[in-house]
Amino acid sequence: MSLSLRSFSTTVSAAVTTAQASCSQLLDVSIGSPVRALMEGVGGVGLWLQYLVLQSLLRTRLATSTGADCDSFVNDFGMTRLPGTSATGLVTFTSFMASEQSAVVPPGVIVRTVGGISFVVTQDQSLPTWSASAGGYVREAGATTLSVPVSCQVAGAVGNVSIGAICLMGTAVSGLDTVTNTAPFLNGSDQETDSQLRARFPLWLAAKASASRAAVGNAIANVQTDLSYSLRDGLDAAGVARSGYFTAVVNDGSGVPSDQLLSNVYEVIDSVRALGVGFGVQAPQVLTVDVSMDVVVPSSASVQQAESAIQSVVSKDIAAMTVGAGYPYSRLSYLAYAGAGISVTSVLNVRLNGGQADIPANGNQALVVGSIQINVTQG
Repeated sequence: MSLSLRSFSTTVSAAVTTAQASCSQLLDVSIGSPVRALMEGVGGVGLWLQYLVLQSLLRTRLATSTGADCDSFVNDFGMTRLPGTSATGLVTFTSFMASEQSAVVPPGVIVRTVGGISFVVTQDQSLPTWSASAGGYVREAGATTLSVPVSCQVAGAVGNVSIGAICLMGTAVSGLDTVTNTAPFLNGSDQETDSQLRARFPLWLAAKASASRAAVGNAIANVQTDLSYSLRDGLDAAGVARSGYFTAVVNDGSGVPSDQLLSNVYEVIDSVRALGVGFGVQAPQVLTVDVSMDVVVPSSASVQQAESAIQSVVSKDIAAMTVGAGYPYSRLSYLAYAGAGISVTSVLNVRLNGGQADIPANGNQALVVGSIQINVTQG
């Protein structure tokens, strides 16, 4: 609906016109006159009242609400904004004197990036290096490296760091000298934005009718932000046809979602599934995606900047693929030309997992970024 709004000058002009039309004598409305001052005062109050009406209208509709007003609107229906999640992954400690002593890394050890982003070592009893008696992860004497799981101390995409970004030890550990991450961290996500909250709200309402695909999908989406999932109806975890059964394949961006996350997803699905319908929840089958290409840029362009920009855009695009999705080979050239924001003369010798073919879709497959080799030359 279009609102008929007035500016300050229009309001004062209309007031003067109305007053003059109602008066048999000519009014003095020159600047500084009492009548002009009175009209401008009334116009200012009218403009303030108009502003209050607009603010009320904005706050009473989800489409025009922002921030806390969005939260209060959806909270009335029992819905809440999804918080951000911390980036997680593995870091590798290295010892220069591995044969002389062992080392123990307990949960709580801090590692950092040069930019000051801190990660804390977390407990994962499923790893073979974990020792309950030692209270941490053990590097036996003679072993050069030790890989342990870490989680960013700040929730959000700020924890999504590139390979090698984690390189400082915030906590000294006897028997270990350096630390690094051999793979990028990509599963950190920011708090749900206003636009994402608005988009999820109608789906949340529609999913109140349980035992539907929408209900199951909405239940999974409400666990945390940036979850990707695939619902395989009529198939068990092994991919074998099974009537009255479905399998939910869930990924948090890492390719290896935690047991706790899978348990949380199982619980929310169980609350909306139909009576008598069986289901299972599993992690995806990880497919590492390796990319290589030769890129020619103008002589005025920076080779290092071009390489970094293309690597970044390709990595983010692969990581954004949902569970079960494939990846088109032709998209790589498009990203190099148009997605990285740099001037590119030509793109040659593009390889996707060593070939020149699409990665086909697979219902329980998750794509994980592998080696991204961009060879940039000037021409």
